[in-house]
Amino acid sequence: MKNGATWNAKTANAAGHRSAVNVCSVGRRGWSPASTSLVTHESGRGCGSCHDEPVSAPVISVVVATHNRAHLLPRLVAALDGQDIDAPYEVVIVDDGSTDDTWPTLERMAAETPFLRVLRQLPNAGPATARNRGWRESGAAFVAFTDDDCVPQPGWLRGLAAGFEHADIVQGRTLPDPEDADRIGPFGRTLEVTQELGYYQTCNMAYRRESLEQVGGFDERFRRPSGEDTDLAWRLKERGARSVFVEDALVFHDVRPSNIKTHILDTWRWGDCVLTVREHPHLRDLLHRKWFFRQTHPPAILAGVGLVAMLRPTASPGARAAGLALLAPYVDMRVRRHPLRGRRRTRLLAIPPALVADLVEVGVMVVASVRYRTFVL
Repeated sequence: MKNGATWNAKTANAAGHRSAVNVCSVGRRGWSPASTSLVTHESGRGCGSCHDEPVSAPVISVVVATHNRAHLLPRLVAALDGQDIDAPYEVVIVDDGSTDDTWPTLERMAAETPFLRVLRQLPNAGPATARNRGWRESGAAFVAFTDDDCVPQPGWLRGLAAGFEHADIVQGRTLPDPEDADRIGPFGRTLEVTQELGYYQTCNMAYRRESLEQVGGFDERFRRPSGEDTDLAWRLKERGARSVFVEDALVFHDVRPSNIKTHILDTWRWGDCVLTVREHPHLRDLLHRKWFFRQTHPPAILAGVGLVAMLRPTASPGARAAGLALLAPYVDMRVRRHPLRGRRRTRLLAIPPALVADLVEVGVMVVASVRYRTFVL
């Protein structure tokens, strides 16, 4: 295992360091985020800016909320074990009420992995609550977040830590996992973040602990994995927090296999994004034309009206022709302006189910708009 992950008095001795060596703890005393290195000194030779602390104190904590993804956890922990950073860190994984083998898997890995702490939350309360428990029980001044379907690359933590020299919020780069390229299809799902756009997805973010404490962490009204990450970052930015994007802090995100049923069921998670817009009205600028959750929704609504006009038993030929015309913008959207993924033949066959999925998602937005008294389609 990397020294950065398991650094303590025992490993310091094994590496040829004196047992009296102590460390300035990150963010609290003399650690330099720019160099991601530790200021060390012999006992009795204080650096003048801090008090001696045990070498085992973590300087950065990684927090992950997980639910029913036991099969992904060994890969995640292996990736976190491989971080190339000359500083001690810890990993806290919170099992959010899983019903599969997640908890036994975590217990087994924790027994074998010195830097890993595991917590269990029952019943399932959502990722916002799970992440809050994780960072509150962690021990470092900086807290990094990623997800169980991600693979942080070796320089990830080092890149995030370096960003804290000039910022309070650090976002890293996220790309689809190259090993999942064969899964890409019209209804697959992944994440690609190559610049700071204002969404601040928690698959690759880091915050100062003091910032999290100022606002109480994630808003636990968000029960689904959507909107809670954007809300947290903007509550801090609205209080003056500085943010920075670091390309070197790279995470690979899984590509979910293309499946229309899973895709439609997944639309229900996006309803809480309406709450984010209600709490931060300026985020309407991130919406399509300030009112639509996706750019596919306006033509989908027109196509839905067209289908109703065409399928009415008493519809006249003119009404059916008008209905057919209302379908054209959606087809154009899915063929040319916002094409579905996959081969051309596959994309064309996927247009009808894609329309169904978009209309279901519009319905989700309508229900959420009523619930949160904020209009988003």
